[in-house]
Amino acid sequence: MNIIFIALFITIIIAIMIVLGILIIKFEKNNKTKTMQTLQDVLDSMGFYSSEIHFINKHLSIALNKSQTKLAVVENFNPNNPSYYKYDEIALSFIEKIEKNVSIKIHYIKKGEIKTLNIYPQNKEIADFVHRIFKLSLIKRLEAKFPQQRFNLFSASDWECKYLWAYSKFDTTFAYIKTGKKAQVGKINLKKEHFTIDTKYKYFEAPIFGIAQQLFCYDKFFLSEVFDSINEYIQNKYSKIVDNSIYFDNYNNIIYLTNGLSSLQSIVIDKIDDVIYRDNRLSFDLYGENRTINFMSNQEQISEFENFVIDYNLKKIAQNFNHKTDKLINTTPYTKFIIDFSRDRMIYCANLNKFSKFSYLFISFDSVSNIKIEKSGLKHFIRITTKEKEIIDVTCDKKEIAQYIEAQILKLIN
Repeated sequence: MNIIFIALFITIIIAIMIVLGILIIKFEKNNKTKTMQTLQDVLDSMGFYSSEIHFINKHLSIALNKSQTKLAVVENFNPNNPSYYKYDEIALSFIEKIEKNVSIKIHYIKKGEIKTLNIYPQNKEIADFVHRIFKLSLIKRLEAKFPQQRFNLFSASDWECKYLWAYSKFDTTFAYIKTGKKAQVGKINLKKEHFTIDTKYKYFEAPIFGIAQQLFCYDKFFLSEVFDSINEYIQNKYSKIVDNSIYFDNYNNIIYLTNGLSSLQSIVIDKIDDVIYRDNRLSFDLYGENRTINFMSNQEQISEFENFVIDYNLKKIAQNFNHKTDKLINTTPYTKFIIDFSRDRMIYCANLNKFSKFSYLFISFDSVSNIKIEKSGLKHFIRITTKEKEIIDVTCDKKEIAQYIEAQILKLIN
């Protein structure tokens, strides 16, 4: 009997506590709604037309105006006695930085002095709001700096907005602001710079103030949207080396490597020290950088890229060739011997499948005094001796090639 009585008593107590809890929550909700409505009326009467109001605690409320340029700060507001309160405004453009720890701090400039608004207690809703208004002020500052530019993707580097990133889908321009007492602003065109995007690993690298570095993105979808935009732009605008993986911008001399889904990187050809062809990837060593960019590839892709490099190098010297009379002879897979009848000269090209290591030598017809075929091991080579006693050896994979070159040159010198 006692057990039943105790259980009934406990049940009644719990029920009373639940009812009281519901009443307290309802009371607080009604009180907050009343406070918000009364505060809205007060702000309207002062000409501050708010787009949103946040009730922090019974001592502090903040509001954003509809033009998203000012923040109203109302302290000690009592809806039952709305005549007595402290009111201030913060221009969003004068916010220098924000901090988040136990409380949220907004540091801003007012009448030439640095002031701080402390917001306590903080929660996710308020933290998101403060981040959003600071980011908004930076966007407007950036757009004012570049009025002719149309940006449509934005992200902060972190909650504090130490950096703001902005991207234009129209022309791939990327701009940024570094916040602080001495804010710095910069702009680059991603079409003309080396960058790396990997949405799978949330990795973004680009040159900021002239230094290549990893850029962190606070906004969740910014990086994937930038990737989609640039990837589509590249596929529509630039020459295809390998479908859906390697593209070439011949105007800016840039190669783009992509898996078509999540990763994209550009390499400026003039900054490539060496390209290495491996079994399952292309490797690029860059000038002045102690690193290698690897691009996973199959044999077909590697072969297509190698052919591209060979053609790219040949175009440097063969733009005005007469293809009916001039002769381009494959001596080995990566060396060629060209007899340029149009300009009375011969050209020996080496390392055709490289960029910086590609080289060529001009030999005028008049300068040749002798030519003969030599052999070293299994390799045959043409030895050309000039009238200045200079010796040039041209290695050939086959004896027949050496004999062909010898016959052509003998006709010329005789």
